[in-house]
Amino acid sequence: MAHMKSSKKRARTPVNEVTAIKARPQERIVAGVCAALVLACIAIYGRTLLHGFVYFDDGVSVTDNPYVQLGLNLKSIGWAFVTEKALYFQPLAWMSHMLDCSLYGMHPWGHHATSLILHAAASVLLFLALRLLTGTLWQSAAVAALFAVHPLNVESVAWVAERKGVLSAFFWMLALGAYGRYARRGGAGRYAVVAAAFVLGLMSKPMTVTLPFTLLLLDYWPLGRVNRAASPGVMARKAVWLAVEKVPLFLITVLSCLSTFVMQAHGNNIDFGESVPFAGRCANAVVVYVLYLAQTVWPSGLAVFYPYPSTCPIWQVVGAALILAAISLFCVRRARRHPYLIVGWLWYLGTLVPVIGLVRVGDFSHADRYTYIPLVGIFIMVVWGTADLAAAWRVPRRVLAGASSLMLVILAVCAAVQAGHWRDTGTLFRHAIDVGQRSCVAFNNLGKFAMDRGLYDEAKDCLVKALDLNPGYAGALTNLGVLAMDQGHYEEARTCLTKVLDLDPADVQVLNNLGVLAIHQRRYDEAEVYLRKVLDLNPEHVNALCNLGGIAMDRERYDEALGYLEEALRLAPSNIGVLNNMGKVAVVQRRYKEAKTYLTKSLDLDPGNINALITLGGCHMAQGQLEEALGYFRAALGIDPKCVPAMRIMAAALTQLGRKEEAEGYTKRVAELSQFQVDHK
Repeated sequence: MAHMKSSKKRARTPVNEVTAIKARPQERIVAGVCAALVLACIAIYGRTLLHGFVYFDDGVSVTDNPYVQLGLNLKSIGWAFVTEKALYFQPLAWMSHMLDCSLYGMHPWGHHATSLILHAAASVLLFLALRLLTGTLWQSAAVAALFAVHPLNVESVAWVAERKGVLSAFFWMLALGAYGRYARRGGAGRYAVVAAAFVLGLMSKPMTVTLPFTLLLLDYWPLGRVNRAASPGVMARKAVWLAVEKVPLFLITVLSCLSTFVMQAHGNNIDFGESVPFAGRCANAVVVYVLYLAQTVWPSGLAVFYPYPSTCPIWQVVGAALILAAISLFCVRRARRHPYLIVGWLWYLGTLVPVIGLVRVGDFSHADRYTYIPLVGIFIMVVWGTADLAAAWRVPRRVLAGASSLMLVILAVCAAVQAGHWRDTGTLFRHAIDVGQRSCVAFNNLGKFAMDRGLYDEAKDCLVKALDLNPGYAGALTNLGVLAMDQGHYEEARTCLTKVLDLDPADVQVLNNLGVLAIHQRRYDEAEVYLRKVLDLNPEHVNALCNLGGIAMDRERYDEALGYLEEALRLAPSNIGVLNNMGKVAVVQRRYKEAKTYLTKSLDLDPGNINALITLGGCHMAQGQLEEALGYFRAALGIDPKCVPAMRIMAAALTQLGRKEEAEGYTKRVAELSQFQVDHK
């Protein structure tokens, strides 16, 4: 009996709809991975929003930089493109700091938030770029997760001055994704996007010069633009063609290298072999390559500053060279079957070349921040290698996922602990010393940190230790001179500062401090000589202008004082010292409304500014507003109960109000404190 077919056809789902249905879960997973990366970054680095600035290049980048503090405007942008302050071309990094000042002022949390956002964005971009390049989801996610949570990356994110690092990495990851699109579809427009991302990365930090070489590695794997099964001759010819394709990028690299070299040489920041011979630098580089690998596996003992070793034992150099040679040989032999190994290894070796120390820049042997991009190559080797081993050994996916998650959690906890060490200067450098990285830099910064908090004995102890390690260290000598000046030991201060000036007669910081010292001793002519030398070397030195204005004020030459102070205010509208002096001049000249404007702005920037509180109280007192004046004097004494100037003017105000008994109490207290200071000089 014949079977009868139904005349009613089964409804079919269009092919494009089936594809869309299958793609939806994948899209949700991708979105989930991106969200997880962002949350991991927030969990680790969210605490940095409570941190402050540190005495380690944050001054150059933000806190002592009047152009950055102007915020983002035409004047500051122009400065960013021409300045050599950082000793290399980084206008985009400068502009990011300026934007922070426009948005958040000098509140550290906003500056830390921007670095956190950039790191999270770079992590997400790395995941998306690797997924596009390799076509894999979970391996790409694992590499991005390692990048997001590894403790070696803490320095780049938690340190405001290293904004250039996270910003350049953001553009590096963007360039990787753009290159993936170009390699698959071609087109001048897509190539231009790669070049633009590369240029923006270089404008953030020149370390990205190695990007064109890295793109050649990606041509081999995962893009497969070189046939790995072909003969060596065919592969070489293809590689040459791919290199020619990147000639515009290589030209950009050459220009960036030349610019960086010239600027570093102008700043006398390159060691051409005077202190460490080339052979010693090569030995250190070999050891550091392996040291970074060890810290990747076991990230303990991390510090902000690693002093250059006095000697490098031959056994360390030979052992490190053998390790590097063994890994290189292994990767070469596996290049056809496991190409990710040679690509990841050459990524690591190549991207570290600009900062490995062959051309020595600075007094440190290595730095955590230098591994920010290079370690991605190691992460690629580890993740894809683990996936292949797990497949060969038939490890269940759940076991692999569980072990990977546990490892990431451990690294994240270590990173969070490391981020906590960046809370402030004291915590940061005490930790460096605790983990064995004793250096004159660490003790000097601890000394300055203690000095600014009035802990003079502790400060002197730290500064002396810095000089024990390096008797000619200018930073410690300068701070020791300032410390002696603050304590009224003027001859000791002069001795320390003069030693620094003998080492570098063009040190504007020391010349300014010698001017301040002369002001304290009321040797105004001598002070003017020092301060004018500062302006000859740097006409835009805000502190020198402010100090010259102060001398003119003391000599009652108020019009001259205004000339200096207005120029300083033009350069640094948010400089508290300049605002205070402008307010004082305005009070003397009975421009009370203008005085209140300057002093109120000073207090907005620093609510604990005692000088501004006293001057603002004096302004109200001069107008007969005695009760309002008393409020400001009490606020000053609330901050410093032993503030003699506040007590003196408080007594005068109370006398005018007829409250003689209270006034006498303050007068008596002034006499007691003055006698105590005389007895303890």
